[in-house]
Amino acid sequence: MSDILNRFSDVKNIFIEGRVFDYINLDKSVIAYDKLSNAISKPLKLVLFYGKPGTGKTFLLEKIYSDLRGKYPIVFFPRPFFDEKQFLKSLFEEVFAIKAPSFSGYEEFLDIYKTKVPKISEQTTVTVLLDEAQLYPRDLTEKVRLMADTRLFKFLFTVHKTEKEEVLAKDYFKTRIWESIELGDSEMAEIRSYLEKKFLYHNKFEYLTYVKDYISLIFSLTHGNLRTVNKFLFKLFEIYEYYESNKPSIVSDKNSRKKLIEMAGITTGLINA
Repeated sequence: MSDILNRFSDVKNIFIEGRVFDYINLDKSVIAYDKLSNAISKPLKLVLFYGKPGTGKTFLLEKIYSDLRGKYPIVFFPRPFFDEKQFLKSLFEEVFAIKAPSFSGYEEFLDIYKTKVPKISEQTTVTVLLDEAQLYPRDLTEKVRLMADTRLFKFLFTVHKTEKEEVLAKDYFKTRIWESIELGDSEMAEIRSYLEKKFLYHNKFEYLTYVKDYISLIFSLTHGNLRTVNKFLFKLFEIYEYYESNKPSIVSDKNSRKKLIEMAGITTGLINA
């Protein structure tokens, strides 16, 4: 593989989700961040945070957790639990940084927990960030609801925004939800800003030229969903990678760029061929 080919490999790789889906300030994420921070600072029992898959909820939670864990007792569970005992054990160990004792279930967990935190106050209330909370079994979700009533814990309950899951969450918790915060898809100006900052952050700003004239098309194809934008850009630069290796004249031809973008749209299923 030549050095010329590698430059597109490197650019492609900045769009791999999970490794470099970097937290980049956008209007919508700044607003949601402020709302989440304010909600966590208040004595709220349960906050519902929702948005479509791919809008950046998980990465915003990671940013919140990183920024606030020095200010408040806070725990972040990025993956759902399906077993009550494992959830309680993990929660105990995250809060106290010691191996959890054995307990038969929720009631015994609560009794042991209270001996470690004899005086309930705002300083001892632990904020628990639950991502993918729509996947929790109903009986465990019921325990979360009960735990929120103890004042020992407050929960940020994060779910995907679908008609079924959002309505279910709001209906199930009803008056226990003290605040609902939505993270929506990005506007076109935000997608432009996202791409500019993404390339700049990874010292690849010169590669913005390959997409800057087609941001409105990219926005139209992806509907402003950041996960879809990342998948699309990964595929686009994978195509550039291929042609740089096999037919470099295509890469140097500016008139070919829209065709390559359309090709990326077809291969990602965003354009019906």
